[in-house]
Amino acid sequence: MYKPNIQELTDFLISYITIFLSAGTYTARVAKCVSRIADAYNYEINMNFFFHHTAINIYDRENNSIQRTFIVPNEHKHINFTLILELSALSWKIYDNKYNLSQAKILFYKITQVKKGSVFLNIFLVSSANSAFCKLFGGDIYGCGFVFIATLVGLSLRFILTKIKIDLRFQYIICSFVSSLIVFLGVDLNLIKESNVALGSSILYLIPGVYFINSIIDILKNHILMGFSRIISVAILICCIAIGIYTTLSINNFGILQ
Repeated sequence: MYKPNIQELTDFLISYITIFLSAGTYTARVAKCVSRIADAYNYEINMNFFFHHTAINIYDRENNSIQRTFIVPNEHKHINFTLILELSALSWKIYDNKYNLSQAKILFYKITQVKKGSVFLNIFLVSSANSAFCKLFGGDIYGCGFVFIATLVGLSLRFILTKIKIDLRFQYIICSFVSSLIVFLGVDLNLIKESNVALGSSILYLIPGVYFINSIIDILKNHILMGFSRIISVAILICCIAIGIYTTLSINNFGILQ
């Protein structure tokens, strides 16, 4: 049976874990897929997940003295469902087809080097979806238009702030403030009739719903520390959204605060 060098396998698994977690999946999925790959090569791996780091210990089942232990920093990027699906499928391909490590690395490289979609197209589609949600919740035509513009500007601003490495919490405060302010201009001009719907829809794109779901799954799958870390992080981001929209309402002395 083919058995790779433990250091080579460890380096590969570190890259796999880092990219898999950064894609936005839940912890139990990463643990299962990584264990599956290690098992395919007759190694055992133990992992402890924390919000900022992952501790891994891998050892040879036939000789426990051959082992490696690493602390791997976690990266947090945008959610990529395609990448999550492909990396999960890769673990099964390695396990079922008994690929050697060189073949696995080639497949992994191809998956991670897939060309990303257009940022501008994504911003346009998300803005359209947010506008559609406004209509779905009972918004008027002007409200939908202002929500589209607010989301377009907010997402573009967030893209720029991410590029210049502004803290995520400040990004949420700034973007929620700008988006809600744009919508309030429509309210102030008496164009938007359903102001509550429009203001609420303007910041929907910032709601970290997937991260909230992942945190619940982590807790249910007994990854308690990771689950609570994530849910606290989600709560902080929601508070940042609230600060941004509260600032808009305060500046404009909107009725809800009177």
